[in-house]
Amino acid sequence: MGRRKINLLVVFLAAALLLVCGCLRVSADDLYSLPQVSEGYLRLQAQINSILARGADFSPPTGGQNRQAVQQKDLNGDGVNEVLAFFSVPSEGTLRLCIFEMIDGDYAIAEVIEGVGTAFESVRYSDMDGDGVLEIIVGWQMGSTLKLLTIYTIKEFRAVLLLREEYSELAVFDLTGDGNDDVISIRLPMQDFGAVAQLYTLMSDGEIVSSEARLSVGIEALARILTGKLIDNVPAVFVESEGRYDDGVLVTDVFAIQNGVFTNISLISASGISENTVRSPSIYSADIEKDGVIRTPIPRLLKAQSETPYYVNDWYTYSSDGQILLSLTTYHNSFDEWYLILPFDWRGRVSVRRENIVSGERTVIFSYIAGEDGPYEDFLKIHRLTGDFGEERGKLSGRVTLLSEGVSTFAFELLAAPNSFGLSFDEDLIKASFRLIYSDWLVGIT
Repeated sequence: MGRRKINLLVVFLAAALLLVCGCLRVSADDLYSLPQVSEGYLRLQAQINSILARGADFSPPTGGQNRQAVQQKDLNGDGVNEVLAFFSVPSEGTLRLCIFEMIDGDYAIAEVIEGVGTAFESVRYSDMDGDGVLEIIVGWQMGSTLKLLTIYTIKEFRAVLLLREEYSELAVFDLTGDGNDDVISIRLPMQDFGAVAQLYTLMSDGEIVSSEARLSVGIEALARILTGKLIDNVPAVFVESEGRYDDGVLVTDVFAIQNGVFTNISLISASGISENTVRSPSIYSADIEKDGVIRTPIPRLLKAQSETPYYVNDWYTYSSDGQILLSLTTYHNSFDEWYLILPFDWRGRVSVRRENIVSGERTVIFSYIAGEDGPYEDFLKIHRLTGDFGEERGKLSGRVTLLSEGVSTFAFELLAAPNSFGLSFDEDLIKASFRLIYSDWLVGIT
């Protein structure tokens, strides 16, 4: 076959072999009896190869979770997967999404969605109105920055265009809480217009209803979109953007339904900025507690024993009425890829410094601040140990191993009796409070 052709036979055989490999007992005869591919799939392969032979190229979506050139999805809820194939036609400058329907055991082209652009930016599938039929949400890359959002519903395998709008980034998420997904698109500032978020909801009568809310003034670039919950269990969308502000360069806008209205609940109306979330790059908002609630970290400078600045992160969450609440505090050692959840009674009473005295040992020392300006009394060390004997060094007298991860061993030692100085700390608390950092939280190093 030519270089542009995909061998669907190999794809389906590979999937079948994965199932075979998952069995605990396989006879010798089974090993020689490969799963059979239906004639329908072979004819589907022939149809796709015919499209390629006429000058088309595969053009899989470049973003999102669905990035295959050929995808399977049950669009109409009948239990049978349709096949969707993504092509570009260079000679025409067009993009084509071909939908193949199963009819009497054979796949046939049921619909072709065609558009102009340089690539499919993304594709998502979601039942936006609860009728059992998946809408197809397609992002088209029109140029280096311009993107076009289209939403199609499938009626008897005919694609009906519901929406066509420009966008910069988007998310598919049940923001309204009715059990059906909505589409939230973000558009960066254009000429005299600031950045906006747009909520699109599909009603039962097939009508798209849209609502708009502003993002912070001064946004220059989007960092990412995160979906989750507020502290009172209300769905919310968190948009992290970069700009230039007095207190930093990263800002998080929080969108939710407030009194029935799509609202940026973090925005301060007087300034037009979500001032409480502005910070210098450190780490992104995250579901740090694994409870579905998204929290935003704000760095706080600690009192220090040297000129080197050290920070902790105060993690805040919002309630649906726009109130911001302190949830927890962490010290993040991004360089060594761990963090520690700090008890609230450490606040304002603890300092941090780093030591790299012994080869293969990087250490963070926590100290109690006895007075306004000290003295500083060390009470906890956390080590990252690497090298040939890292695991053994984690077992030295006074040290307690936290975990071993690859070539690194993490251990700690208490330098004072548990709960000294009126601070909450003991071996069990340190073990329970220690975590590894997920790389997708990181913006910069603190």
